[in-house]
Amino acid sequence: MLILLLLLIIGFFVVSQENIKIIFSGIAIFLIGMYFMEHGFKLFSGGALQRVLEEFTNNNMRSLITGFITTTIVQSSSLISIIVISFLSVELISLARGIAIIFGANLGSTTTAWIISSIGFDIKISLFAMPMLIFGVIFRFSKNNTYIGLGNVLLGLGFIFLGISYMKDGFDTLKDSIDLASYSIGGYLGIFIYILIGAISTIVIQSSAATMAIIITALAGGNILYIDALALAIGANVGTTVTAVLASLSSNENGKRLAFGHFIFNISTGLIAVFLIYTLRDLVEFISPFIGISKDNYTMKLALFHTIFNLLGIIILYPFISQIVKLAEKFITDKYQKKSKPLYLAQANIKIPYNAMVSIQKETIRLYQFAQKAILHALSVHTSQLNNKEDIIKVVNQNIKIDTNLDNIYQKELKSLYSDIIEYALISQQNMNSEQSQYVTDLKHASNLVIKILKDTRDIQKNINFYLNSKNEFIKEEYKFIKTELVTFIFEINQLRKQFDNDIDEIEVSTIIQVDKDRLQNLDVIGNGRIDSLIKEEKITSKMATSVINDTSNAYEICANLLNVANILFIKDKKLRELGELEDETK
Repeated sequence: MLILLLLLIIGFFVVSQENIKIIFSGIAIFLIGMYFMEHGFKLFSGGALQRVLEEFTNNNMRSLITGFITTTIVQSSSLISIIVISFLSVELISLARGIAIIFGANLGSTTTAWIISSIGFDIKISLFAMPMLIFGVIFRFSKNNTYIGLGNVLLGLGFIFLGISYMKDGFDTLKDSIDLASYSIGGYLGIFIYILIGAISTIVIQSSAATMAIIITALAGGNILYIDALALAIGANVGTTVTAVLASLSSNENGKRLAFGHFIFNISTGLIAVFLIYTLRDLVEFISPFIGISKDNYTMKLALFHTIFNLLGIIILYPFISQIVKLAEKFITDKYQKKSKPLYLAQANIKIPYNAMVSIQKETIRLYQFAQKAILHALSVHTSQLNNKEDIIKVVNQNIKIDTNLDNIYQKELKSLYSDIIEYALISQQNMNSEQSQYVTDLKHASNLVIKILKDTRDIQKNINFYLNSKNEFIKEEYKFIKTELVTFIFEINQLRKQFDNDIDEIEVSTIIQVDKDRLQNLDVIGNGRIDSLIKEEKITSKMATSVINDTSNAYEICANLLNVANILFIKDKKLRELGELEDETK
């Protein structure tokens, strides 16, 4: 009802007031420009933006600087926030680093005011827009994503300049019919009212950049007083917290914690700016001559004020990032996650190829973790007992049985997760280039192998449990050997996973996989003639021989598939993966 009423009010002013119509048209065109720029940079960067954010965020200070630089380049703190939320959802960066990036992005977003105010309002800004719009449309006809992205960026810039031009013209004509500056309220009451107006405007428009563009054009046209413009800028900063909170509602707990950190920063910075508004105004007056800002250039002074109070917020709050993280984790706790529910397949990542790949990789590793635990239980081995290689003999020789129904585990816990991985992968591949899509295809293959390993273990589980309790020591030893090999290979893959988490050299991982593949020959009972000898010497029956040959063959395939899964999941380098694939005996 409130939205309908707001639309009716806007409709009335648009129809009845020509200058209001021009201003609203400018705002609409500006927002379209921001949309095109944001989506253009996603395509144009081709994942480079994500790689930069991942590469240069290994400590809080570098994260802050990276957030500032990337936001300054792409002119969209919301895009950076979306990427950071997607990184947090797949645990590529810590929450502390994410908050540091947001601090930097807040400072980077102040460059929008510098750009708009430095262009100047005495020249016809729309002249810059036309060539950008023309070339933007031309580039969009390309089939190459990079050129399409570049076209979107140019269209975005063109629409932004055009929108500013419309807003300027609207405010120029508005001043002739109504002097908004005459309605200014002095003192802190007026400041709080304008802060509220700035915050509400940003919440409604969902863009602090657009709000700042309106404030700057209104100030340039003399429609508002300088001190009121400062209060509006503070309000715009505060209003972005609502945008961040709304964006985090569909994200996981870490995304909500990031929004909480964003909220703490913007509210704290806003309060600091309010209490020091007159002091900061005087500081701006003092600094302006030293950086070439003339006495009557209030739009540039507004940009300087916007930068100073955000920088002040960073200086004050940066040392307390760890405390903000603890506070966020206290207020927003982790929910229990069922095995059947995906943990990393965030919808926010699905259209960002690099992040989507990492999401699928992490979820497939998670699928493997659940499957290997179920397999070890099927072999009557507790995962908590398998801490080092020396434990393998102990757990194989212990006489215990863990009742494990692998069919139930698959149907109730893993089938749904496997289906979600495949579905997510298929959708995300639509936004990927051929190389990215191929790796996701490999990840789908790895997921399928994990399920196959589970089912193959189910097929030999009964015989292993039966013959390990046989009175025939010879068949018992053969099944103990099968169990030992299976547990050993799972232990080796789990060690590789730990090394992968610690960023071990991939060449070393590949070497370990190749060595383990050579060990597969231990399971070739027909080739080594061991079973033939047992039959000839009548140490086992023909029925026992048939069972052990079939089960050893299954164990060979399980171990080979375990290595193939490791080759896909734990090696990012394409050439090293291909080295493993050439020897992939399951393909």
